[in-house]
Amino acid sequence: MKISISDSEMKVMEKLWACGHMISVADVVAALNKDGENWTHQTVGTFLKRLETKGIVSASKKGKSLYYFPLLSKEQFYAKEADHFLQSKFKGSLKNFLAAFSSEKELSEDEIQDLKDWFDGINHK
Repeated sequence: MKISISDSEMKVMEKLWACGHMISVADVVAALNKDGENWTHQTVGTFLKRLETKGIVSASKKGKSLYYFPLLSKEQFYAKEADHFLQSKFKGSLKNFLAAFSSEKELSEDEIQDLKDWFDGINHK
C-alpha cells in the first residue's frame, strides 16, 4: 500500500525522524525555520494532522500542547515506498527494475562488486 505524502509533509517527517522523541508543533516549526524557511504554526499543524490521518504519525496531548511522534521509522517508510514503486512499475520484479538501469548506464567494477556483495548478503539472511 502506498502512503502518499507531499514534499512539505516529507520535510515535516524528516524533522520528526531526526528528533528521535515526541516533539511539539512549536519545536517542529523552529526546526524547519532553522533551515532558512518560513513556516507557521498553523501550516505545520495542518501537515501534522494530515500525517496523523494517513497513519504515519500519532499525537499525544501534554497540557495544552500536542506532541507528535512517527509511527513508522524512516527506514520502514522508505521500504514501503520502494516496494510500492517496484510493484506498480516493475510488477514486483527486482530484476526488471535493475535491467531498466543497465541499458542506460554502465556500471563500474566497484558498483558491480557492491551489488554482488549486497545480493550475497540478502541471500544469506
